[in-house]
Amino acid sequence: MLFSYQITDNKGKITDGSIEATSMREARNILASKEGTVIDLSEVAKGKSKGKAGKGRQITFGKVKLLEKVMFAKHLSVMIKAGMSIDGSLEVLSEGASPTLAKRLDDILIEVRKGNSLSSALKKYPRDFDLLFVNMVGVGEKGGTLANNLNLLSVQQQKSYELKNKIKSAAMYPALIIIAIFGLIAVISVFVLPKITSFFTTLKVELPLTTRILITVSGFFSTYWWLVLALIVVIVVGIRIMSRIPGTRLILHKIILGLPVIGKISKNMNLALFCRTLSSLLNSGIPIDNALQIVSQTLTNDVYKKEVTKIYHTILKGTSLADAISNKDLFPTIVGRMSKVGERSGNLSDVLDYLADFYELEVDTTTKNLSSMLEPILLAFIGLVVAFVAMSIINPIYDLTSKVGR
Repeated sequence: MLFSYQITDNKGKITDGSIEATSMREARNILASKEGTVIDLSEVAKGKSKGKAGKGRQITFGKVKLLEKVMFAKHLSVMIKAGMSIDGSLEVLSEGASPTLAKRLDDILIEVRKGNSLSSALKKYPRDFDLLFVNMVGVGEKGGTLANNLNLLSVQQQKSYELKNKIKSAAMYPALIIIAIFGLIAVISVFVLPKITSFFTTLKVELPLTTRILITVSGFFSTYWWLVLALIVVIVVGIRIMSRIPGTRLILHKIILGLPVIGKISKNMNLALFCRTLSSLLNSGIPIDNALQIVSQTLTNDVYKKEVTKIYHTILKGTSLADAISNKDLFPTIVGRMSKVGERSGNLSDVLDYLADFYELEVDTTTKNLSSMLEPILLAFIGLVVAFVAMSIINPIYDLTSKVGR
């Protein structure tokens, strides 16, 4: 049975909420353990309860998006600060959420009303709420700083969301240009060139080298287009499979870090995530060793994950963070030196926030420069492809007309 209640504390503040119990007496006994005086306790109407249960049984697909988690943490923080109970806040947030998030919040609400903590309820959905989210909520519940920790969490998640969006936006334009180039080559090779090259092959004249190359390429694409398509699919699927296997994923991530521009973006992104996440966890009251364990799970590159795990084991031996950060290839000297300053002054989280801002700015600058650098290169490449095709077609026609003129 579900009961709604109102309870007032010693300062006169009224809190609304609801609990599950087998009887009214059991509900009163549960509320008696809370600090304050019960001013109202009543059973929730069965129809109302059934409606909620029906909503909780909705079938949903996918997982909760990062931006949804940002808004969930921010709104929940504001509601708790305003004096609302956790279950009441979850009920309100569920009503305006997307179907996937609403389903999760309904399930979490049921767990909370059973007397479980919010963090233990969130822990049951690891695909939606990672270790960082669960641990910051858990520490907030234990230390009485849940609203503050949720606010810190929303800021951290928002920064991560903005960082990933910048990279996606920067990659969008080059990706479209590259797709357009391959599309242009495919259309010309499959539909245009066969009609022209069939005419050239009937001529009893020696064709220029560029025209012979064009005829060969066109013939290959016309005959073996399915092989090219299959090769592209195999490469894409192969990369996806490699990214799911820990051993091969590590090799793939090492290759990514070694690439000229993409490697720099990946490095700065992981440094920004490392500094921002570690700062948020330290601010929330989590010890540095536990914080490093969580950080290693939130990074996007396995090389950095492996290195942070090494740092964690070094910290356990009593080494400071500044001394544990020894790999200069992955962590520039400034990270170690600034960490040492932060540890000595007792402002490590502030220093890490500064470093996170610095590397996020580096990512932003590099991605903007990447678009600026690639644009003329890609346009020049398109121009060369078109010029090659045009010259390959025009040259034999010009030679033919000049011989006819003689």
